[in-house]
Amino acid sequence: MPRPPAADLHRDLARAIVDHLRASGAEAGMPLSENALAQAVGTSRTPLRGALPILLELGVLERSANGRLRLRRLPGAGEEIGAADGEAGDAEEFYWRVARDRIGGALPDLVGEAELMRRYGAPRGIVHRVLLQIMGEGWIERAPAGNWRFLALIDGPDSYDESYRFRRAIEPAALLDPAFSMPPLVLARLRREQQGLLEDPASANPREVFELNSGFHLAITQASNNRFFADAGLRVTRLRRVVGYVIALDQERLATQSAEHLAILDRIEEGDREEAARLLLSHLDAGRASKAKLLENVRLQVSGLMTLPKRGTDRAA
Repeated sequence: MPRPPAADLHRDLARAIVDHLRASGAEAGMPLSENALAQAVGTSRTPLRGALPILLELGVLERSANGRLRLRRLPGAGEEIGAADGEAGDAEEFYWRVARDRIGGALPDLVGEAELMRRYGAPRGIVHRVLLQIMGEGWIERAPAGNWRFLALIDGPDSYDESYRFRRAIEPAALLDPAFSMPPLVLARLRREQQGLLEDPASANPREVFELNSGFHLAITQASNNRFFADAGLRVTRLRRVVGYVIALDQERLATQSAEHLAILDRIEEGDREEAARLLLSHLDAGRASKAKLLENVRLQVSGLMTLPKRGTDRAA
């Protein structure tokens, strides 16, 4: 029996919980509370309780004899969160076609389910399910007369540049916050992950590359110990994930990105946060133009002016 559409929203929330746990340095065996998790990912306890069974089934969380939650293990970067059902493959394929076409400028702001069914040859159940998932991710909303309206998102060169300017403002500030403290285990994990990308980038799949690199930046905002920076980091990571999975990897900067991340970690470990912030600004500025170019290439691919690569061979960074 197909999983109800609401479960897609719970899976998205479960992924946000994992993002928070990885970035905050959570360790196996650590006790967790529903209230704290709900606050960390910006939701209430009711939807949180829809996401917890997913993480319990995956063995990420467990309940002790007294019913309290604790962390059992941290999923690896890129590990899929939530079990697939019989329609999951078709739904995922439809999701990425919509995401690529929206980012490529081929879909208008206002769409109807019947229109999407005709355009993609998809059944109504799949279309409705994916639209609910997209609504949960925050880049579409219901509109009058049964239509759906795409919301402002990181969906093109201009908005991606806007997100870089936002990150340029908050990430160095988070690093320089008086309460900033990156747990040694988080620092060691980030160093291990970035060193692995630097030495063997071909071993990572597209999802993993994005998760490792975005996770590095998310860890900085989480380490600020400032709830406003931490919340902003989670939200911008969530919005970046959509476009991050669609654009191809910046091959020219892959090794350089990891080297820059490692240099920032060196300065953090040495206690020189001012130099770390300076390096972080330089790092963000260096990636800004290249990512805008990649997004423009997606627009050309969608318009048929460039060959469209298979999504499975893309790499998002």
